[in-house]
Amino acid sequence: MRRLHDVWKRYVPTKFIHILDIPMGNLSLGSKYLENEFLKLKNALEKYTSTPIKEEDIKNAIDIYNISRLLYNQLNSLRMEDPPLITAGRLMEITSDFFKIEPDVWNEKTRKLIKEIKSETTKAEQKKNPRILLSGSPLHEIEFIKFIEGIGLNLVYEDLCTGSKFFDLNIKESNNLIFSLSEAYLTRTPCARMMQIEERAKQIINNSKKFKADGVIHHSLKFCDTYLYDVPALKKILGEHEIPVLFIESDGGLGDVNQLRTRVEAFSEMIKN
Repeated sequence: MRRLHDVWKRYVPTKFIHILDIPMGNLSLGSKYLENEFLKLKNALEKYTSTPIKEEDIKNAIDIYNISRLLYNQLNSLRMEDPPLITAGRLMEITSDFFKIEPDVWNEKTRKLIKEIKSETTKAEQKKNPRILLSGSPLHEIEFIKFIEGIGLNLVYEDLCTGSKFFDLNIKESNNLIFSLSEAYLTRTPCARMMQIEERAKQIINNSKKFKADGVIHHSLKFCDTYLYDVPALKKILGEHEIPVLFIESDGGLGDVNQLRTRVEAFSEMIKN
């Protein structure tokens, strides 16, 4: 992955490219290291745009993104109802939009959407299916999530870097906002590359209780070693807390639909029984 930066820089015409080195391990030392990396990025952007990035600019950006996180969590809380007031497929479509448009535009659209959803009769249309927490590799294929729901499971939380976990971030107000950013990003719920399996398992258990999940589907992309290494330890820890786990490995798509359907249906029946 580190060499990808060099290949991209050499062969792909790109106006601006900068590599950010994200640390692991000691969080206090890591926060200081990441602060320095953010400062390098800030200097590189200022040089590229010939425009200084003021402290006020950073604060305004933090405020906008904090509103985004608040709005997302309001949407996410609708899934605590049984049945959920919003499907995971619909929520992932909204989340996907967040990565494509300006955050203030997304905020305005989402505010209106929350009002609309609360006035809908979605709850009457949904069924009280087994409630599932989805964890594992980043997942950009919304059809995968819709397929799981179509079988008869309610996905109530995504412990994914492209799902609920992405918005689980708390940035402290301080006189050094760059450090606050580095500390927040480094101490957030860790992904597999951070190697903190016990901490990640604890977060999955806590969110399973919070959203009243009946089981966990752990999805890993093929050849994604960091998440594949997780599977045995994660199944053991969750098993000790009597949380059923189904492990699915895919290339990001649905793959063999019939085989996947059989496994998910069997998992659903096991939970119901």
